[in-house]
Amino acid sequence: MRLGAILPAALLTLALASAPARADPPSAALSLFADGRYAAAAELAQRQTNSAEALAFSSRSLIAACVTRTGCDDLPATLTRAERSAREALGLDPRSVDARLQLAAIAGIRGRHTSLTQAFAGGYAPRGKRLIDEALHLEADNAEAHALLGAWHLEVLRRGGGLGALIYGANLNSGLAAFDRARALAPDNPMIALHYAVALLLLDPNRYRARAGQMLTAIATMRPRDALERHGCGLARRLALTLETNGTRAATELAGEALP
Repeated sequence: MRLGAILPAALLTLALASAPARADPPSAALSLFADGRYAAAAELAQRQTNSAEALAFSSRSLIAACVTRTGCDDLPATLTRAERSAREALGLDPRSVDARLQLAAIAGIRGRHTSLTQAFAGGYAPRGKRLIDEALHLEADNAEAHALLGAWHLEVLRRGGGLGALIYGANLNSGLAAFDRARALAPDNPMIALHYAVALLLLDPNRYRARAGQMLTAIATMRPRDALERHGCGLARRLALTLETNGTRAATELAGEALP
């Protein structure tokens, strides 16, 4: 987990003096995550209640369970647990980038599972954007934060159209630039490239068919480093094959089903 901080000088000494002792997630939890046993990884990391990094990792593990549909029988309940862990992490370390990213991801998932009216009332879009902006302020070169920013722009445009763009300030070029920046920072990360390709297909499959197809083909050749990346590479192969053999409509349906 990478953490960064940009604080006014007058607050920096106070922040360091009051910061809790930090401890990485247990190695056993990391191994469980790598094997795709996300619920078990989350539970083990959750026990380390004095560690912001472990609690943020617990949240990340629960979100991975939602993404892969592994050990996530109840999406709302799993997201509630993930949010609780991330908020506890942020309480221990108010500068935690990882906790902010998990909370932003949770807001995005919840927003997708509500109507536009409910999403507007719930404030998911502005909350997610604020968390992403804070993460990037703390750590400007965080690839995951840039990817979440790109996904935020494209998702608001997809669901809200011109009105959503006007209300929330979403912008196509900003979304594409954020995703491109994320890929430049983490060129070997298949999950970032996969979410980029999926966002393009869902936004405008005809316009972005070639670009998404090239991306999916490249992802399929990557060497995954853990179970989550294996899931991503496998999904990319399915999407690429579906796009080539059955066309944009079938690929777009599969892309939509791939999102938690």
